[in-house]
Amino acid sequence: MSIPSLSAVGSRVAQIQGAIRHTVPATRTFADTLASAQRPTETGGPVLASPRTMTTAPAVPVGILGTPIVINPGVLPTADDGTWIAKLPTAGQAWATEIERAATSAGLDPRLLAAMVWQESGFRPDAVSHSGAIGLAQLMPGTADGLEVDPWDPVQNLDGGARYLAWTIREFGSTELGLAAYNAGPGRVREAGGIPNIAETQAYVPRVLDYYRQLGGVV
Repeated sequence: MSIPSLSAVGSRVAQIQGAIRHTVPATRTFADTLASAQRPTETGGPVLASPRTMTTAPAVPVGILGTPIVINPGVLPTADDGTWIAKLPTAGQAWATEIERAATSAGLDPRLLAAMVWQESGFRPDAVSHSGAIGLAQLMPGTADGLEVDPWDPVQNLDGGARYLAWTIREFGSTELGLAAYNAGPGRVREAGGIPNIAETQAYVPRVLDYYRQLGGVV
């Protein structure tokens, strides 16, 4: 499967934005921010931009219970020794190869993607949330369309989830804020100037980070 460029994704998102506006919750799509997150490389191709100044954000973004978040532009968790796979539940071990491939392709630590999928779906490729999120990485239909992946295909679902998470981490400059944006939507993270005061998101971020630590990751 060929992976579309970010410029192609941005164009596709613009085409479908009107059609999905009334059917896909805005909290799980990124059409409003993807196009402006691109900048040209020296060779002319698009890359993910460094985190932008959040115009509505305080000087220091805040996390759970008001804890300040250290911004490290462009830094993604990387490197592992492969022993994390044995620490996964049985259901997760069955998808470890695909998780590692998707994470590596997106520039993510496989342990972080595994931790997110653990929280999102419990490694169930057929999982569907009450809001309509689909599959292992719980992609909303609009997000999947923007990424040009089939959310019902587990491999494509993981690929899309990995790319989206890598984008949110780069966009906001920290793993904590990237996870919050994945769960609540980039717009809400900007409006809050940190992790939004949404019960689900406030619980989601530390749970994913706890799974990540269990797998040997360091935040």
